[in-house]
Amino acid sequence: MRHGWITTLRRDGSPRTSRVWFVESGGGIWLATAEANRKVADIRRDARSTFAIEGCHGAQAMTASIEPIDSELGVLASFKRDYDGWDAADSAVDGPRVLIRLTPASHVSL
Repeated sequence: MRHGWITTLRRDGSPRTSRVWFVESGGGIWLATAEANRKVADIRRDARSTFAIEGCHGAQAMTASIEPIDSELGVLASFKRDYDGWDAADSAVDGPRVLIRLTPASHVSL
């Protein structure tokens, strides 16, 4: 299992960092999370973020977007394969879920 760290910006501009599971697909990095999660609200307000892979040096400036949980079936299959059968779309525990797509930013000021 691979872990990463996403940093989003709170309303006051201070950073919020979370350890996350992720998959890579279609030139982007994908996360799955509860729609009520604070990082989702951060991204909806400000798409600027950074992402670092645990155990690697440095972080990449990224642009984040929120996608419907069922919009990328291949991404959901990758989560299931990479994380021991985990169903990233299962809303039973945390309520409705979304995908976060991270793409490298050409220019981001944090």
